[in-house]
Amino acid sequence: MVIENLYREFLKEHLVNKNKHDVGKVLDVLPFLSKRTRAIRGNFGKVLGEYIRLLCQVEIDKKAIKKQDFYTSADENDLSEHIASKVDFIEDEEASDDFIRFLDQYLFSKEEIKPIHPYLFNYITYEDKQKNEFKKYAQFMGDTLASGNRELREIFKNKNTEDILTELILSQLDALKEAKPSDKQYQQLVQPLITCYQEDLLYLSKYKDYFLASFPVLTHFYTLIYSCQLLLKFEQFTKANFDEVHPLYFALEWESINKRRKAADDLEGFKFIKEKAKNLFPHIHTISHLSHNALNKESSNDRFQFIPYSILYKKIQDRGEAFEKAFLRELKNWIEDYKNLPFTGVSIPDNSDSIPEAFEVLFECLKDGMSTGVCEKYGRNIEDLASNQFLKSRGSLGQVLNIKHDFLLLITAVSVKDKRIPLNDLFKEFEKRGIALDRYSKKEVVKLFDNLNIIDKKSDSGDAQYVKPIL
Repeated sequence: MVIENLYREFLKEHLVNKNKHDVGKVLDVLPFLSKRTRAIRGNFGKVLGEYIRLLCQVEIDKKAIKKQDFYTSADENDLSEHIASKVDFIEDEEASDDFIRFLDQYLFSKEEIKPIHPYLFNYITYEDKQKNEFKKYAQFMGDTLASGNRELREIFKNKNTEDILTELILSQLDALKEAKPSDKQYQQLVQPLITCYQEDLLYLSKYKDYFLASFPVLTHFYTLIYSCQLLLKFEQFTKANFDEVHPLYFALEWESINKRRKAADDLEGFKFIKEKAKNLFPHIHTISHLSHNALNKESSNDRFQFIPYSILYKKIQDRGEAFEKAFLRELKNWIEDYKNLPFTGVSIPDNSDSIPEAFEVLFECLKDGMSTGVCEKYGRNIEDLASNQFLKSRGSLGQVLNIKHDFLLLITAVSVKDKRIPLNDLFKEFEKRGIALDRYSKKEVVKLFDNLNIIDKKSDSGDAQYVKPIL
């Protein structure tokens, strides 16, 4: 019996049976669809309800609701009537009707519930036609960004409030029931970003009103940056370091820019992401092939971990030179096996002499064997995710990563937290979160912060300027 280090026979049988490209038994890393619906554009907030329900391990109990549209009716809301019925109006029907109308305006906006308390994020829903895609995003965020953090879960499970009206509303919300924890479907890869997200969210949760407004956009931002980081790391093949965040250049929405600015650069801003996004699909499939190996462990739900090029290469090297040579032989054999699959039609030569070279050859083979249209549609999900909030069209310069005024204050608040920090350290904190600013943008930031009086200025040098806490 031949011992396989790379599970070639399984891969061959699996792909022949499927008669198409497939990731096999490996965990996913992104929630994108190859058909690209664009549904996420402008609708990221609708994903948050499912995300929070997964985090809190609850689901909406439809049997506990009289009407299926009890909080989605444009004309009347059963929830408002239900709450009003618990209040004694001393037989004054007019007062009861006025209170119901008030609750409709207070709790709802265009058929959607307004989260006036963190607990109400559990009640945000989406249309059935969006279920497949939005549930993928929610699962992805739960498995990666939240990763079952109990402190985060408590934010959204806790009904404590300081005002009587909100207490009354929450006390009547009984349409959630426990759900069994979902199996993990997505592999965590960029731990520094995950750590920043969780720390930032826990800090914001101390400031309820600001948290309610900032939780959606902060989660949106980290979801986008995490996705961009995966593309950047995959493009680096065996040179990638998943313990570091590679920042991308943003521009401030109110500043004018030209082609010499970093945010408009071909290599350091969104142009690079947009150009290379078509490689995401073949990278994910290449790494999934490689992850079917003897060094990998199956998870509890019978799935393999997704092991990127650089991490896998280090594992192979740790097993010694003989193992590395054996793995290379099997990898080269798999390249030939793949080229001979009935649905690929690939004729790219394999001149590799090392595992890093062979990784790149396999990637080129998969890229050549895949539909260009599918690869492009899959990759452009990043653009859909960034649109409206984090992208701005700059005429002939094309789309540029964009920071709005409110978001600059938000990312500053979570970077500074409770103690003032040197201005230069603030920009380092931005970079830890994936945001780079060139010297022109930094000057604009200082100018704005001076006007807002959140800079302690000891001298004109950066080291002697401190940014004060915002919250």
